[in-house]
Amino acid sequence: MITPILRSKDAIATWLIDVAGNVAISISDVALLKRIQSLIIPAFVSTEQAMVWGSDLNPEQHATLLDVQRRVSNAARVEADPQRMVNLATQSQLIREAAEAAPFGGRR
Repeated sequence: MITPILRSKDAIATWLIDVAGNVAISISDVALLKRIQSLIIPAFVSTEQAMVWGSDLNPEQHATLLDVQRRVSNAARVEADPQRMVNLATQSQLIREAAEAAPFGGRR
């Protein structure tokens, strides 16, 4: 746990870090960590696999997946190692494909 420097209206007194390295610095982040823990996202190897998996999501899982996709995309943007940046960007794209396959969240 880390004591935060910045304060916002929903900031928590101590940052929480889960076993996957996700950091919560606000009450809304803690809620997201709980949602992430309940949604096991596979490491997709193809667009087809992502779309099949994403087609079974409920609205809450879809929202969680979109939050995860934004975080992975942001991580790719700031990654200094080129190979890791490509890996993160690829996973971000596949996660986006999964989210778009949801019956209510995509291009259908």
